[in-house]
Amino acid sequence: MRPDGFITSQLIPYIGNKRKLAPLIRSAIDATGLSAGTFCDAFAGSGVVARLAKTMGFRVIANDWEPYSEYLNTAYIAENRPPPFRVLDGLEKAISTLNSLVPVRGFIATHYCPKDDEHYDSDVERMFYTQENGRRIDAIREKIAEWKLAGSIDETEEAVLLAPLIYQASYCSNTSGVFKGFHRGWGGATKTAWYRIRSSLTLTPPMFWDNGQENSVYQLDANNLVREIDCDILYLDPPYNQHQYGSNYHMLNTVALWDKPDVSVGFDLRTSGNGKAAIREDWQDRRSAYCYKHSASDAFRNLVDEARARYILVSYSTDGIIPFDDLLEILSKKGRLLVVTQRYKRYRVSSQRPSAKSHNVEFVIVVDCSKQSSQRNRMEVKQAVFAEHIGSQESSVTDMLK
Repeated sequence: MRPDGFITSQLIPYIGNKRKLAPLIRSAIDATGLSAGTFCDAFAGSGVVARLAKTMGFRVIANDWEPYSEYLNTAYIAENRPPPFRVLDGLEKAISTLNSLVPVRGFIATHYCPKDDEHYDSDVERMFYTQENGRRIDAIREKIAEWKLAGSIDETEEAVLLAPLIYQASYCSNTSGVFKGFHRGWGGATKTAWYRIRSSLTLTPPMFWDNGQENSVYQLDANNLVREIDCDILYLDPPYNQHQYGSNYHMLNTVALWDKPDVSVGFDLRTSGNGKAAIREDWQDRRSAYCYKHSASDAFRNLVDEARARYILVSYSTDGIIPFDDLLEILSKKGRLLVVTQRYKRYRVSSQRPSAKSHNVEFVIVVDCSKQSSQRNRMEVKQAVFAEHIGSQESSVTDMLK
């Protein structure tokens, strides 16, 4: 299996997903000169960077505060090979059994789908999934819960089954990626992504990559995690903007946790209650300080101050909440800086709603914690990010290593 197949397999369409920036991040890792050791991805999300590090031979620690992410990364990062599934006669048989279940009108189909896929009212009915796919999610998730309760699968096997279901719950959704709303009609007026929204939800097993290491997965606030671990490379990719991941991806947490929160059947925009999106209230328990201008810089300063790593790699954007000068000032107190950069096409809700700016600049700052920074070093990094030739990551790395 090729590394890129493992890295990109079943990645949820995530805001901030680093799939297209994997070459940039690989360049930053290469710039450390390390080819082994412990790599910690403190804001792992969908896990693409943790997967990249795993294919490069590092022992990987993947962490994210959101429950769905823990299941995804347990399957792809913690596990090097398929679990035995002895009671169910193997992983392939377990997946086949789940795919062959008779669909059931349960929690998802009742609360997040219209009653009729061909005759619906998007003013009062939620349309996150077709009724068919909502019933498939219900049947599969109930069976996984039943197996777990009966002792037919353990926690690792549960995660390996939930990972592809969480992916499919994202892939088949009648949204543009986030769950704060849904299209009016399947795919909206332009029938955007009709091929996935009206597809029949079907699971395929996760891919596995054996890096010969004992990898770990956590579900912690990153600022707490760094107090507990030592690593060779600490990769930091904090939220850039005001959008909270817990509310944006609440549906994935509901599928992961299967706790069936109190949600109204349908909605009325004239009243309060659950509202159109029916967002879980517990997202506020994981409210990120990085999504607010008044707290992002202080949170980042605390994170970096507490970090115990040989190198710190920081992904950020020229559109980010933390001012670039603050970012440099905080990191330069930890060590000498270099930077790799890349122009990046901005996330767009749809092709019909283009962003005012088509591109921004994504960059990875590499901090060598064994060396001291200087005012000149900080200015070199700043100039490299904002220079006209910023599209060439190769020249940026070369310039900073001189």
